[in-house]
Amino acid sequence: MNRTAMIIRSALSVLAVAGAAPVAHAQGGAQQEVEAIKTAMGTNAAAQRNYTWIQTSEVAYKGEVKSTTTSACQYVAGAQKPKCTQTSAPPEEKRQRGPVRRSVKDSKVDEMKAYMDSVKTLVAQYVPPQGSLIQAAQGRGDVATAPNPSNGTLTLTVSNYLQKGDKVAITVNQATHQVNHVAVSTWLNDPGATVTLDVAFTTLPNGVSFASTKTLTAAAKEVVVTITDANFALAVAP
Repeated sequence: MNRTAMIIRSALSVLAVAGAAPVAHAQGGAQQEVEAIKTAMGTNAAAQRNYTWIQTSEVAYKGEVKSTTTSACQYVAGAQKPKCTQTSAPPEEKRQRGPVRRSVKDSKVDEMKAYMDSVKTLVAQYVPPQGSLIQAAQGRGDVATAPNPSNGTLTLTVSNYLQKGDKVAITVNQATHQVNHVAVSTWLNDPGATVTLDVAFTTLPNGVSFASTKTLTAAAKEVVVTITDANFALAVAP
């Protein structure tokens, strides 16, 4: 694997934690909503195992798409995460002339990979949300629920969840408690170096829900990672 491909793989792996992971246990005023979400997501996760889908992954740097891949995904027996097999051709590697240019490029590649690895570690602390942190935020008065009667949703927002100024917002369908949307806003190393994660869900006609679009933006490095899942279909038994 070439070094640029390593960066792309590292960037894409950040979103691997942002699927349909259940919300962790919480106590106090937010307990009922969190537990209802947890139960609904557990049931939904079991139903997802019967499906196949197509995943498109895109990594953009400074507004330019550097990598686009497609994969066929489905769960296999005993696996906690879906298995995705790349179906698109790997990108051609561009040769870099001269040892000086290669050295500079390698240095930048190593720096970017290290940064995206740090982003991955950061995001993993938010997805799934941890009950102890939600409880602590509730004790500070930093947990709020906002129902929206117009569309039947409720948004659970946790402010200052892990560090000052961050926020986690989970929007659910009040009738089914299925998650419609998750948004995380945080920062890495400096409050000005914002990192955002946006996860949109699609619900099939039979009620099974999937995280259909996951978008991570690391503003400090001008990197945007987008994973889109589509063409959901029941797996054909062998």
